[in-house]
Amino acid sequence: MRIVDVGCGNGEAVRRATELDCQAWGVDIRHEVARSAQSRCGTDRFVVGAATRLPVLSDSVDLVVAQHIVEHLRDPMEAIREWKRVLRPGGKLAIVTPNHRYPDPSIYEDPDHVRIFDAQELRRLLEAAAMRPIGSETIFPYLGGHTVFGLRHYRILSALPPWSSSGRSLLCVAKKPLEEGGR
Repeated sequence: MRIVDVGCGNGEAVRRATELDCQAWGVDIRHEVARSAQSRCGTDRFVVGAATRLPVLSDSVDLVVAQHIVEHLRDPMEAIREWKRVLRPGGKLAIVTPNHRYPDPSIYEDPDHVRIFDAQELRRLLEAAAMRPIGSETIFPYLGGHTVFGLRHYRILSALPPWSSSGRSLLCVAKKPLEEGGR
């Protein structure tokens, strides 16, 4: 499996994927982040590149992972179209982003955030980019605060109203259609 981690941070996702015998690369716009991840993980699988211009061949990747990136982008559609470009037909895109419906938005106060999405907004954005959303869920339900109980039992609680839509982060997975204009 070929994976690209956009906004690779400390490189942990790439390191773990490589341990599972995946061909994984990390991309970050900041030189110092890519160099640090490369040093930390002891691999040359980290490159500098923008989320909207990945240094990756078209139709060559099975999975694009974008963790806490889309909320920083002025034009998230441009990035999603780019991520779609590098995915092979049938490839998947996994986006993790803060959840607009989380009851305590102070946890996401960041002057670099351009827009915080809810699940429906993110789904519409993916559909507008001709991607096929195949699932979304929230992570870490809100239980009146950031409790250990909530973190330990989030799988159960995330399926129950009102917690099902109020988790701290959204995970949304979409698939590139097998044919343009198709499913």
